[in-house]
Amino acid sequence: MASTGRKRIHGDEAASRSRRRGILRAAALAALPLATLVPALPAFAHHGWAGFDTDRLVYLAGAVSSDGVWGNPHSLFDVTLDSNLPARTPKLAIPKALQDPEDSTRVHAAPSYKGPHKALQIIIAPPAWSGRWGLGRALKVGERFQAVGYINRTDDGMFRPVVFWYGPDAVPVNQVLGNTLPVRAPLPR
Repeated sequence: MASTGRKRIHGDEAASRSRRRGILRAAALAALPLATLVPALPAFAHHGWAGFDTDRLVYLAGAVSSDGVWGNPHSLFDVTLDSNLPARTPKLAIPKALQDPEDSTRVHAAPSYKGPHKALQIIIAPPAWSGRWGLGRALKVGERFQAVGYINRTDDGMFRPVVFWYGPDAVPVNQVLGNTLPVRAPLPR
């Protein structure tokens, strides 16, 4: 009888596991349509350019003010902005990948940041990409940083450069895959 009891318990456990799997499978299938209605906001905001106001390039300059996070999928750090920015991007070396006349004209004509923040969070390509493009290390707190790029559409305290320059020598670093800006806004007048 003891063995029958064990078989019965095992049989009940197996039936119970099978029921749980069926319920979980049904719940997952029921949730699938709902999951497609909810946008993947963090991934959307971090990856690609669509989360940024690509109609308006902006120039900024300042000093790195946090150690940040250096890694995948992107590196993040803060920059405290200079209080007296020029009207437009100063003449800085443009990386080879962005030397198309239309792109370099847009980069050099970008107006300076006029937003409400004294510091911005900067999001750049991960070290593997930035290293190929000219930045083979983490930026240091206090280091000079200049950039042209876009403000985030939903978080105006976040900035993503298409190109940036670092250090006293203004070393240029491309942040665009390929050789053109992600979106070519109208040429400045």
